[in-house]
Amino acid sequence: MKKLNIFIAVALVAAFAFSSCNSNKPQLPTLKTENDSLNYALGVAYGDNLKTNYVKGDSAKKAIESILAGIDESTKGKLDKETAKIAEVGTEIGTALKQQKTKGLLGDSTLKVDIDLIKQGLINGLKGSKVQMTAIEAQAYFNKAMAARMAASMEKKFGAQKAENEKFLKENAKKPGVITTASGLQYQVITKGNGPIPTETSKVKVHYHGTLINGTVFDSSVDRKEPVVFPVNQVIKGWTEVLKLMPVGSKYKVFVPQQLAYGATDRGAIKPFSTLIFDIELISIEKDEPAQQQLSAEQIKQLQQQMQQQRR
Repeated sequence: MKKLNIFIAVALVAAFAFSSCNSNKPQLPTLKTENDSLNYALGVAYGDNLKTNYVKGDSAKKAIESILAGIDESTKGKLDKETAKIAEVGTEIGTALKQQKTKGLLGDSTLKVDIDLIKQGLINGLKGSKVQMTAIEAQAYFNKAMAARMAASMEKKFGAQKAENEKFLKENAKKPGVITTASGLQYQVITKGNGPIPTETSKVKVHYHGTLINGTVFDSSVDRKEPVVFPVNQVIKGWTEVLKLMPVGSKYKVFVPQQLAYGATDRGAIKPFSTLIFDIELISIEKDEPAQQQLSAEQIKQLQQQMQQQRR
């Protein structure tokens, strides 16, 4: 069975605490603060998620009843097949449900869990309602707001780190040969090749050596003595941008600011707001191997006949 992520677990807190709900109808909630909006958006987004992944073939009304019945320990009576499926979901996340009220929304102690708003969002999401916000809008709002909160929290903790990296880039931009793009990416052309230039959808083979501004090496295909192959559009933004400026055969020294790398995310050796420095050699643009031609039934029959004749 699928494992529910923590977001869905939090959304189901509402159902757990209000198993004897008075109304399962879409309603317009009162949202006065960001905390209110986050609770409601969470419920909407993951009510929709549950509707899509766990209650297929069931009516919205029955789905809500099944969820409430499935995760309410006091529920009595036989569960039908669809209800039992939801009950299993409720059992799996039972422990997580109780922790959210004390730990805060998604473990953020600064955000209070509002059971009523999550519950109403959950109901609206399950019923596909567009009251206040659609499921897509709810997910987008929630992600953006939580990302901003995380960034603010990390900046408070790693403010000195951010300032140090910004100072480095400011001074680095003044050095001879350093080119700064509109996005803030900086690079130096060490060797300029004369081959083709990759596009957004190209797959490239490169050698690289990555360090932080203090010289710490965090990754290096050069040290591993093995180049890597990957699509241009499936790496950090700074890499995607610079690769589309490099002819094959080029070697660039690239300075990727945090907003084009990992931002406020802590990645172990790469701390929040880190500038990443890469020596990149673009070896080639790789071509996808053509799919093997499928033999027709007639061709297979002919091959079998040839093999039989050879055995004779």
